[in-house]
Amino acid sequence: LGDLLLQVVFHAQMASEKKLFGFSEVVDTLAEKLLRRHPHVFGNVEIDNDDELHRMWEAEKSRERQRKKSIEKESVLDGITQALPALMRAEKIQRKAARVGFDWQELAPVIDKIHEEIGEVEEAVAGQSAEQQQEEIGDLLFAVVNLARHLEVDSETALRRANEKFIARFKKVEQTLAERQQSFSVTSLEELEVIWQQVKQTS
Repeated sequence: LGDLLLQVVFHAQMASEKKLFGFSEVVDTLAEKLLRRHPHVFGNVEIDNDDELHRMWEAEKSRERQRKKSIEKESVLDGITQALPALMRAEKIQRKAARVGFDWQELAPVIDKIHEEIGEVEEAVAGQSAEQQQEEIGDLLFAVVNLARHLEVDSETALRRANEKFIARFKKVEQTLAERQQSFSVTSLEELEVIWQQVKQTS
């Protein structure tokens, strides 16, 4: 079994390096197939006998064949589960779009897009609705994930590390205030910024 799994991981890695698909997409596809083909196990469907089970199985296989026949009419972005974390799903969407040529080949326009989205966020903050602000911030996040993808940086891991880095630095700010017998409520933002910059220099 270990050797078999090695082959799956190996070929998935080769495909990932060619930007075709990754191991997680293999797992997602398999999981979706299992859920779809076995509603009596993973869903609320009740089966009374083996004959009924076989009929249900053949019906699902028939639907799958029909889906394969009409695949050209479907979007290349179909099948990306909404259960994924937003950053991971954004990357999968971008990778699938890139496979059909909908992608920049150079890094410069990817970075330019981030600057463009920042400008649109600033415009939204200046006088647009909260809903519009949310939309523009979403576009900015999507553009940043695209940059991470081009740099082969996992955005989920990068953000997780940024979270931990902020927590570690914030704790040092708290420690500094405690040593000075100060609290946040009586410390000016300017002084907090000075402490923060000092912490950044040492971490």
